[in-house]
Amino acid sequence: MKKIVSGLVLVLLVGLLGSCASTPYKPSSNVPNAQVIGSVQTEFFATGGNGAVEVTESIKQQAYIKLKEIASQKYQGNIDVVDITVVLIKWRGVLVTAGADYSADGKVILLGGGSASSIAAGVEGALARAADATLKNVPKRSRIAIVYITALDKSQTEYISGELEVIWVNAGYIIIDRSQLDRIRREQNFQLSGVVDDNTAVSIGKIIGANIIVTGRVDGEGNLRRLRLRALDTQTAQVVGVASERL
Repeated sequence: MKKIVSGLVLVLLVGLLGSCASTPYKPSSNVPNAQVIGSVQTEFFATGGNGAVEVTESIKQQAYIKLKEIASQKYQGNIDVVDITVVLIKWRGVLVTAGADYSADGKVILLGGGSASSIAAGVEGALARAADATLKNVPKRSRIAIVYITALDKSQTEYISGELEVIWVNAGYIIIDRSQLDRIRREQNFQLSGVVDDNTAVSIGKIIGANIIVTGRVDGEGNLRRLRLRALDTQTAQVVGVASERL
């Protein structure tokens, strides 16, 4: 009898939590007709509270805080995150004090203190849009390897690669450490200091256990520079995502 009651309690808690967690959450700073300049998403673990409804509100607040942090890294100006949706991924435990894995996404809006065009023209905005477009069709938790990003300035190459890693890790992807690429280069005599062909890039990805490899370049001069990214599936060698953004 105790087992039956415990089972019923678990089902009710999970059902309530799952149904409430899918409800959009709108922060107090939501502005009617605000201009949407992008989107953010993340996955996180959260512990429960005193009851399913209260836990859900707490989780929504945690989701908002995490998404706002990510948005602040990706976009400039006075921004906020609205229309947040939180979804239960996996429940971990039978007590309300246990926790669960969640995914969350929301829209980034401009509140003021700058124009949408100035944000869109910024490097951060360009990187954020390029990152979203490149992996929009790639499942979360996929293993991603940035094989190379080429640019005239090496420091710019390092900056772009580093920022893409941050964006994609926060979005729920697994990024293979670039030191592994250096090891493969030494062991297999691959030249990774510049552009390599797709077959070589895919081979590198397979060796290091990546599902997706990303290559890219910055071309053009002055105000006409663009960042171009490509994502390839290492199993099919097919292009699964592309992006081209003005820097």
